[in-house]
Amino acid sequence: MRYLNLLLVFIPVTLVARYLNAEDAWIFLAACLAIIPLAVLIGDATEQIAAYNGPKIGGLLNATMGNIPELFIGFFAVKAGLYGLVLASMAGSIIGNIMLVLGLSILTGGLRYSFQTFDRNIARSHFSLLCFAGVSLVVPLAFQITNDGDPNLERGLTVISFIMSLLLLLIYVLGLVFSFVTHRNLFLQHESARNGTEPTWGLSNAVIILAVAAALTAVESEMLVATVEGTVEEIGLPEAFIGVVIVPVIGNVAEHASAILMAMKNKVDISLEIAVGSSMQIAMFVAPVLVLLSFAWGQPLLYVYDSFEVVAVLTGILIALFVFQDGKTYWLEGALLVFCYVIFAVAFFYVSLPV
Repeated sequence: MRYLNLLLVFIPVTLVARYLNAEDAWIFLAACLAIIPLAVLIGDATEQIAAYNGPKIGGLLNATMGNIPELFIGFFAVKAGLYGLVLASMAGSIIGNIMLVLGLSILTGGLRYSFQTFDRNIARSHFSLLCFAGVSLVVPLAFQITNDGDPNLERGLTVISFIMSLLLLLIYVLGLVFSFVTHRNLFLQHESARNGTEPTWGLSNAVIILAVAAALTAVESEMLVATVEGTVEEIGLPEAFIGVVIVPVIGNVAEHASAILMAMKNKVDISLEIAVGSSMQIAMFVAPVLVLLSFAWGQPLLYVYDSFEVVAVLTGILIALFVFQDGKTYWLEGALLVFCYVIFAVAFFYVSLPV
């Protein structure tokens, strides 16, 4: 993925374009291209730091830093009041990981190996948390639908959003305790496979690169969010499509590539952990943190996804559960997941959503 470093040239391009007051669409495009290599650098630096600290801390670092681009983009979107974009990007990250990333991983790995097997215990632990995340999407939406017209509807949704965010964070922490403490033996072989490489960067260099890449990601994310509305007006690109498809893809390039490469090496366990683990982190860490931040700023973000977004997320979870229920995969299952993602991506381009 070293060729992606060529896209770093778009960092000064965005700064110059912003200084010259270029059209929002051009700034938006340049910011998208600049975030891609920055996301890769964040992933590489995190893996190097993890190699110095062992698999236990390394796993926690990967879990924490893997979604930095989405967190920054969501942060600035919340700050700008673009709550529809926030929720759309969260939903897009979830379905992108469990449909597109898993699908491409299974497809490419399956073209090399007739069948690929994985540890069902790892899959079960990840999907149990992801199913809870799915429930967290359904409850607020169901409450909104069944109480439509009630004068206390907004107050109820505000309370539910706050409590749901706290519970999601609590479950996320409990999941880390399960993986790294009480049932760590289930994940030892998996951790060894993922963290068994020797570091090639100095620790101080890795920390500096991580800090600089994260800071630049924050700058580019701010410019991306600031030009979303102008981009929608100038080229007619739907805001829902930006949130559901474009933002998750550019923010997860490094993880996408890693999952596919692992599957091609017949390490589908790691591909599963990367894709499903990332979806779980988005749903149970990034999203609730952004909701709580909105409460801290006095403008609560109601944790209520659009009905079509909920359908997409639940469909992705159910299909992935079906694919991984028997402990083995083959290329056709990967193709089905990818095709499902394409269907939803096209729908989000044309379906008008309240974002």
